[in-house]
Amino acid sequence: MTSSNGCPACLHPDQGERHCRSCGFLLGGDPVLGAPTEEDHRAAAAELAAAAYAWDLDAARRALGDPAERAEIAGLLRPAPAGIPHPGPAGTPSPVGTPGTPGPSVASDPPALAELLRGLTAGEPAEVLFVEFGTQRAAVVRAFADASGLPRTRPHAETPWTELVPGLGPGDATRRFQLAGGVGTVEPVDRLDFDRAVRGWLHAVVPGACGGTGTGVRTGAVVLLRGGTGWTLLDRAAAVLREACATGAESAPDPAPGPGTASTVTARVRRLLRGVPLREPHTLLLARAGAGAGDHVPVELHHRVLFEAGLRLAPGETRTASVTVYGGPPVLRRPPEAGAPAGGSAAPSETVPVVLPLLAGHYRPEDRHPALLGLPRTEVPALGSAHLTFVLRGPGEIEVRADGGDTLAEAPAERGQSLHAMVHHVPRFLPRPRPLELICAVEMSGADRSEVAERVGFTSDLIRAAERHSGAGGGLQVAVIGYYHHAPRNEHQQDRDLITYVRPGPPDRAQRQLRELPQEIRPRDTLTSSLEDALRTAAKMAAGQRADRVDRVDRVLLVVGSRPPALPAQDGLVPGCPRAVDWREQLETLRHRGVRVGVRAEPFAAPATSGVPSGDRLRRYLARTWQDLTSTDRLLFRPGTDSAERAALAFTAEREHDTDGCPLAFAAPPLPPRPSDLPRS
Repeated sequence: MTSSNGCPACLHPDQGERHCRSCGFLLGGDPVLGAPTEEDHRAAAAELAAAAYAWDLDAARRALGDPAERAEIAGLLRPAPAGIPHPGPAGTPSPVGTPGTPGPSVASDPPALAELLRGLTAGEPAEVLFVEFGTQRAAVVRAFADASGLPRTRPHAETPWTELVPGLGPGDATRRFQLAGGVGTVEPVDRLDFDRAVRGWLHAVVPGACGGTGTGVRTGAVVLLRGGTGWTLLDRAAAVLREACATGAESAPDPAPGPGTASTVTARVRRLLRGVPLREPHTLLLARAGAGAGDHVPVELHHRVLFEAGLRLAPGETRTASVTVYGGPPVLRRPPEAGAPAGGSAAPSETVPVVLPLLAGHYRPEDRHPALLGLPRTEVPALGSAHLTFVLRGPGEIEVRADGGDTLAEAPAERGQSLHAMVHHVPRFLPRPRPLELICAVEMSGADRSEVAERVGFTSDLIRAAERHSGAGGGLQVAVIGYYHHAPRNEHQQDRDLITYVRPGPPDRAQRQLRELPQEIRPRDTLTSSLEDALRTAAKMAAGQRADRVDRVDRVLLVVGSRPPALPAQDGLVPGCPRAVDWREQLETLRHRGVRVGVRAEPFAAPATSGVPSGDRLRRYLARTWQDLTSTDRLLFRPGTDSAERAALAFTAEREHDTDGCPLAFAAPPLPPRPSDLPRS
């Protein structure tokens, strides 16, 4: 191939030099006398063929992106000189090389770029235009800073090379080969036409920065995103940019030029912007309990600084901050709708949902658009704590991880409005729980020891959980009642104690008494227990309390067992209490004295009584008695479903609590302890 105005080997425009500036091919020899001989022509042709083949082969090595393209790219090369084998088909050894050849090492970005990006966060310049010439298209991304100094990006322009320079081949492999400088057997791309096309594109897409006819004024700054070296046409495009737009800085080259899509260019720009310093501290918005010793604790907003202003990350660096957050009071479930089945539990969930607003700076209610970085959400144990890790990847880029390493998801809805709404729903005060007096009535009879041991273990866990949650209310007093098989009395049967109990006192004393309660292990031969006697004992414990103490102290009776109480008298197959104690009267007495009643009932199947007239009445009695015990307070718990922690939260929660809780996590325990005002027994 020959060219009258450029190098015949690489098509670089001729500038009157003896050797081509691009490939080094000898463009003119020493003058000689006489006409060139046939041998001179053959030697010159062989020299040109060798240079052209070497040039194309070098471009092919850079252009090869996939082994499957080997044959296609090899077919683009100009013929090899005699004695040099032409590349073979795909899958055979070939001078074309293999994909993934390492490019030049990545150098650090020059100081000029770092200084330019630092100024961007302060608003000078107002924006920076990043230009990349990739192997698929040319693209421009705009970068600017918002009111908080956070860098933002916006794709501005992208044009495929096949539209920008029609002379380039439509296929991916052919286009890359030509951009790498290859001439080959396809229609050659005129280098000067290529330069004019790039210059015209720059003037059209960024006229203010590159002297186009749009504004005619140079605004902003231009940064060249350099690609891998040796891509002839991409290097020419970069040279045109430097000449036409007076670039303010250049980034270090990637190991190899990327695909050049707008999203990839944007990601590359964001990686660069991660190195700018934080203009505002990055904070976590929390709630915090204020000072107060009364029945209500004031709540205020609190900003926890995660990353200080001025912090700057090195390329690829991250910073972490660990924070312990606390859950607010438990959220009670709404009462069932009218017509819903009775007997459902009104206990709260063991966790409360919270949102963790991440801000640049501090929240101000007057800001229409707060500097919100994210709204990750999670669930925190009610009145408990959770440990979170915040990972800073760059200004405004924070990832939040839970204890197990899972990344927290973002809360739905429009972020700015959601933040104002959440802050609006933060309660101004939290009602402080009152001191708690807990009476645990535990059925100590069973068919085997494991049955009784499970009840004792649950009750012990319940006391410990209630002790953790009742400190803010002034303390916890616990009574334990053990009740047994319901044994009918007659004149031939010796009377025996049906109840063992200890009056309200410190939790540790109740724990000891619970462990020392005697157990009764024998086949289950009665359908009801002596629970009615336990209810009467609990009512006596609550007797004689002053009205003001009833208002200041919460009292709860929790029944832990498997069999319901008996009727005051035998009714067909429904057993009667040998002492004629009416459990319904005892229940009314308990409620009159301000005692809430809860039940943790184990499944208990009524016996088959087909053909017996009163059999259906027995089954109905056994099925509904537990619900009747809790019909007012709706504190019905199921083994295997409701934990001791959940039951304790139900007892220590504010009964009148009818909100959705605090939408923010707390910076410290939300209900700080106060001195106990519960008289000790």
